[in-house]
Amino acid sequence: MDDHHVDGLNLDHFVGFDSKLDPNWNFGFDDRELDLDCNFGFDMELDPDWNNNHVESWEEHVVKAIHIVRLYQITENNDPAHHGIPVRTRFCRFNVAYFDLDKESAAPRRGPPILSLTSRDQQIKLADSINVVSLKILESDMGYPISVFGTVLVRDQEDTLTLTDPCRGLAITDGMFFEINLKVITRDDDDDDSAGVTDFSKGVIERDVYVSSATSDRGLMTRLLTSWHSTLQLAYTTVPSAVAATLAVNVLEGPRDFFDGEVTAWTSGNKNRILLYDSRMTGAITEIGQGGSVALTRCLVAVPVKEELMVRISVRQGALQAACFEFTLDHLDDDHICCRGPYELQVKVDWTAILNTGQEGVFRHVEHTQLLL
Repeated sequence: MDDHHVDGLNLDHFVGFDSKLDPNWNFGFDDRELDLDCNFGFDMELDPDWNNNHVESWEEHVVKAIHIVRLYQITENNDPAHHGIPVRTRFCRFNVAYFDLDKESAAPRRGPPILSLTSRDQQIKLADSINVVSLKILESDMGYPISVFGTVLVRDQEDTLTLTDPCRGLAITDGMFFEINLKVITRDDDDDDSAGVTDFSKGVIERDVYVSSATSDRGLMTRLLTSWHSTLQLAYTTVPSAVAATLAVNVLEGPRDFFDGEVTAWTSGNKNRILLYDSRMTGAITEIGQGGSVALTRCLVAVPVKEELMVRISVRQGALQAACFEFTLDHLDDDHICCRGPYELQVKVDWTAILNTGQEGVFRHVEHTQLLL
């Protein structure tokens, strides 16, 4: 980085800028109102020498200005659900001057095997987590049925990952941030060949997460997002001192071409069921793969270290249930065989720790300003 450029932005444009002296500054883009009373990442507790007479350095001056530009870039003012009021649609809790919102997560895919940790390690190293139970569209002003597409991202203390079938368990401290960006394809009733893409649900669900080891305190929790043409509900459960159980299901005997059925899971201390597979859901892969493998839509469940994983597999033939298997897996189980009638299924599970890695390398301080990296 040279003296005048950061991330492709010419810093000469920022010299001499002071939002307190020019509250109507808008960086020359348009007449959209910018919120200059935003969170720049300042925390007095992190800087005990802070005082009101602090004079900002040139670099601190710059990162605050770049942060405002980034806020402008993620602000929408056309959302009909908010009647033109500007709304930020992506994560911006801290100063994001140097934070790449679209960078793929570099966090480790899996932690160490849970059996490699001592009892003391489990007490001090395991992170709290959550299980996303469902994402539902409660209201739509575009009618039903409706087909949506897009992304749902969740940010934890480690980095960013996709919500559908996460490749690692979520590690949380004091909060979670879900970025929703769903769209629909619209067509002109008078022209079947014309099609366009419209925002359907777009915004951030921010949730402070308190995780308690008491079973009664870990019921189903919900958050709503009303935006554009819908109200969306996110439902989740909290998981204290979590272990990641990664599941695989193989058909050993029975149907060899297609799997018609449902796979759900829950924990011994929380009865809210998590749908891992349903052959009737849009997008489900019903073809049986090599070795009889079933392509689970989701395969990872966070389980409290002191609890067990409960699994239920229902096999269907048309509208009828042909077989049902319900069983318990603990941290010593890595394989389970289910047999009933003509069906024989194998369930494999890999138990790995969801580690509390802290926030090393996540933040950088430029004097009184805390930047997210």
